[in-house]
Amino acid sequence: MSFELFKKVFFTLILIALGGAALSYIFIYHVHGRGVSAKDGWLFDISGYHQGIRESKLTKKPVFLYLRRQACQRCIAFEYDYLNNPQIKRMLEDYVKVQVNIDTDRTHERFADQFNLNTYPSLFVMFDPEHHVSSYLVLEMNQIWVAQDTLQKGNFMPLSEASFSLSVTRATILARKAANTEELSGETPP
Repeated sequence: MSFELFKKVFFTLILIALGGAALSYIFIYHVHGRGVSAKDGWLFDISGYHQGIRESKLTKKPVFLYLRRQACQRCIAFEYDYLNNPQIKRMLEDYVKVQVNIDTDRTHERFADQFNLNTYPSLFVMFDPEHHVSSYLVLEMNQIWVAQDTLQKGNFMPLSEASFSLSVTRATILARKAANTEELSGETPP
């Protein structure tokens, strides 16, 4: 074997090894163990959303809707730090959980338009599609909105496990009130 051929084979093998190492790094540190999983009860995309609404009506559990972008680094960090946190996972067992990647295609983008999103990830709680309540999560500032008696009254709090749980709980109460008000009166609340 000539030295030139040996050199080409050697460098090709080095490039293959480096590529494999890079893919392993990406999988281990940026994909593996992050994200939400169907094994934890998550439903996905628009079909999962519609399935979640049906399940919510049958079980009377609220829908926890998580809207994200595919390559959103804040979303990945949020999933790792919060949605995969054991205490938050336990809290979310009382919800029908749905994740929608809005940049999957144009249909998903149009679906997300109804929520008037300002940032990603975005979280909503609802008992029916007409009355979704946002947690107003603002990861750029590490803040989450905790509502009081109405969504307009409340405070932004530093994002923590406790403030996340409190925000989702308050959003659930407001979403239940909104859905029940319409059921009782047949009208949309102001």
